[in-house]
Amino acid sequence: MAGQDGLRASAARDKDFVGIDTAAMARLIQQMTSASNAITAWLRTNAALPPSVPRTGLHQAAAVESWARAQPGMLSRRRSYAIAHLSKGAADMPRVGAGHLGGRPGGTTTAGAGHSVGHFPDAHAATRAGSADAAAIHAASAAGRPVPVAVWKRLTADADDPDYVKGLYARLGPAGAADLIGAALGRQARLATVRESLGLASHHLRMSEKWLREFLEEATRKGVHDDAVRLLEHAGLDRRAKVALGHIGLAHLVAAPPGHRIPTPNPPHEAMIRPAAADPEAAAELHARHSEAVHRALAAHPGSTVLQALAAHPTPERSERIGSTAPPVTPPAEEGP
Repeated sequence: MAGQDGLRASAARDKDFVGIDTAAMARLIQQMTSASNAITAWLRTNAALPPSVPRTGLHQAAAVESWARAQPGMLSRRRSYAIAHLSKGAADMPRVGAGHLGGRPGGTTTAGAGHSVGHFPDAHAATRAGSADAAAIHAASAAGRPVPVAVWKRLTADADDPDYVKGLYARLGPAGAADLIGAALGRQARLATVRESLGLASHHLRMSEKWLREFLEEATRKGVHDDAVRLLEHAGLDRRAKVALGHIGLAHLVAAPPGHRIPTPNPPHEAMIRPAAADPEAAAELHARHSEAVHRALAAHPGSTVLQALAAHPTPERSERIGSTAPPVTPPAEEGP
């Protein structure tokens, strides 16, 4: 799919080049969905034709509708896979979902543009493999055994597959994710795999504040709380997950006695706030939703540069006050004929 200079330049250098423009792909998905809906409505309207009217047109339209209906799922998998390879879960990714397709400028990549996407034939197979590996991780944890090597091998190979990690963490849940971190301790490569896969999963699963609290509580029970916080800090979480994690960190800071210093080696709760503070959208949302907690935490820890950066984002109330003090704008006088 052409549409960006980088993609055209790559195609000019290699006649066999294939690539995905993520923004153009988003528009194509919307168009295919709209086309399918339009044909479905037409078929419904024209289904009751008199017996004397040939059904050839209806059969042809039904075949086209069936084909068009199958395309958005396949295209969405390719686009999600391409986006994952653009960022590798270490930076903000364009929002994935029907309501936000193409919401941010996309990039171009060859990932997802070939005959196969990842190591699975389709999204269903990838999700099912992730779910099966999660079941194996649960079984190993319950029996006190190590996670099977085959599971680590597959997780390492498919940590950048959105459908695989969605199936994995949907089945693992917060407690299982904490188990996985505990199983990866001492092996930096495995911890990096968990960090990448968990960060990518947050863009496709709703990791709410409740989910994250359960995850951290389970990590605390297993003695891996600090490792879990460090992993979340650098996982490239979805904006909503950053806001949820930031509020948890704010709650801890507000609850700490004045002047309290969390001793090393425990990391400060700022680590939970830092991902949101570094993301302008997440920072604005966190401050808007929890401005009182932000200022209470800053009053208790005035030297925190993370909280200072977070508090610099105006709340909607502040924006309204600023707007109300602006001088009224007089519309220009209409010109005569």
